[in-house]
Amino acid sequence: MEAVSEKHKILYVDDEADNLLVFKSAFRRFYSIFTAVSGKEGLDIIERETISLVITDQRMPNMTGIQFLQQLPEEPENIRMILTGFSDVEAIIEAINTGKVYRYITKPWDKDELKITIDNAMEALSLRRRNRQLIGELQQANETLEHKVVERTAEVNRQKEQIEALLLNILPAETARELQDQGFATPKHYASASVLFTDFRDFTRIAEQLPPQTLVEELNRCFVAFDDITERHNLEKIKTIGDSYMCAGGIPVANSSHARDAVRAGLAIQAFMEGINAEKIARGEPAWELRVGIHTGPVVAGVVGKKKFAYDIWGDAVNIASRMESSGQTGKVNISGATYALVKDQFTCTHRGRISAKNKGEVDMYFAEQS
Repeated sequence: MEAVSEKHKILYVDDEADNLLVFKSAFRRFYSIFTAVSGKEGLDIIERETISLVITDQRMPNMTGIQFLQQLPEEPENIRMILTGFSDVEAIIEAINTGKVYRYITKPWDKDELKITIDNAMEALSLRRRNRQLIGELQQANETLEHKVVERTAEVNRQKEQIEALLLNILPAETARELQDQGFATPKHYASASVLFTDFRDFTRIAEQLPPQTLVEELNRCFVAFDDITERHNLEKIKTIGDSYMCAGGIPVANSSHARDAVRAGLAIQAFMEGINAEKIARGEPAWELRVGIHTGPVVAGVVGKKKFAYDIWGDAVNIASRMESSGQTGKVNISGATYALVKDQFTCTHRGRISAKNKGEVDMYFAEQS
């Protein structure tokens, strides 16, 4: 009989007992949940348990969430997130700089979205630990290489080039250089950036109809093409989450063309999918219908923590961009009023009116088309 893998341990700190009960009820099936009503109680739990993920409310008496995170020991390593109803840019930057925060999530949280975020955090923790192991192995290898013959120098240099190339493939060049030169990357606030999301409609149904290898090959084919399109239009790929693709313009180097670049990229992505679907329909296969959403607003961008992890962005603009995607239509590029104001002279846009977006109320939305 196979041993069941131990669940990740999560500590949630909140001075409101009802919030602790709701969180524990929502996630105890997936994780081992520990709760505390104060930072002091949370620190006591940390001393007794090996916690993988720490989630804390920000506004608490006696000790704020950031103050609590500042008191956490460096070891054992864990992921930290702040869950709060207050989301201003300065607080986000402070949380990232002083609390080594992985995510900043505003209340009220959505169970499914928070589950995805927690799963990603657990994956990031595994990658972080693996990264530490690899760094240790690399250091040991370097010590050994000092005692080897000169012929090994060429191989060492080749490995170094591969590592640097991998770093540049993961992070923007400016951020990678800052990490290499200083050992850390400073989070930056951008007053205006354009965030683009894509998502395939009914992807679960599609996944059930295809062999796993075929599914991955088809999804990779799309994302490789999206990578080429975003690079061509001066956008920075942020990440993929399942079948969702995220990129942004105006970062890491600020520019005035990011809204136009993002819309052009969105239209190019839909044009690519139109060609792909024509091939599928000709073969008698179901089409892969894609939604694209874009919003423009302020964001904070950077690499969280002291290690070389994923480049990411935060801010309400990211949430609204996600709502533009989920509130859009397949085959269309759905943009917000903020993006429309910057591109209305370059593209033909159809006003959809004020449409309800989850947790955002009614938002002006437009379909953008080539002029």
